[in-house]
Amino acid sequence: FFRHISFPIFFVMILLVYFLVGHTCSISMIHNIIQSQVDEAGINAAKEAAIGAIRDPITLFVHQRTMLTMPATQALANNAATKTLHALLVIFQEGKLEDYNAFLKQNGGDKAVKDWGLDPATSVRYMRILSLCSLAAEHEEIPYGTVAKTLQLDSEKEVESWVIAAVSSGLLSAKMDQLQQSVMVERSVVRKFDMEQWKALQSRLNVWKQNVRGILESYKQSSAMAQSPAV
Repeated sequence: FFRHISFPIFFVMILLVYFLVGHTCSISMIHNIIQSQVDEAGINAAKEAAIGAIRDPITLFVHQRTMLTMPATQALANNAATKTLHALLVIFQEGKLEDYNAFLKQNGGDKAVKDWGLDPATSVRYMRILSLCSLAAEHEEIPYGTVAKTLQLDSEKEVESWVIAAVSSGLLSAKMDQLQQSVMVERSVVRKFDMEQWKALQSRLNVWKQNVRGILESYKQSSAMAQSPAV
């Protein structure tokens, strides 16, 4: 029966059952059932999509934001033949260069990338750009030394060329203060948004709130002084 219905209809049916039985089945059970409906064709399509996303993670950055939540993509992690591909995709979606290098170390070096038809040198280049974007999403001002460490550069002299590359990609808007040796972030894409990012956003909002409060207080004091009669 299940083979003759479309996946969207099947998904709706599962949700209806979930609510009708009084939530007695868990979300993880539903997740497992949905993943079981991803056939070989779905796995192959997800595999090709994952390889494409890793091969060019910048051009279609916005369109790839929901890839990891798709059942077919998640099914890659449970398939022995595509498990490493899914791990690599997660790194390109959310990780930094250190995560990429750790992946290579655990999976036989560059061969783990080449097996999927990917170029190691190009992959490192993209990971450096993406890592810089992640760093920029966490800080408004970044010392050259921090950038060099995150991107694992041989010298801080290389920092500016990588900032230019990231800005040229359209994922980052920033200026460089050569005198202070720091990158001033104006805007950056957010590659990952979970509880840690919510806390960081809350912290920034609190700082802005305090700044606005200080400006308003100064304005009130200035207005009061201007309105007070001269002695």
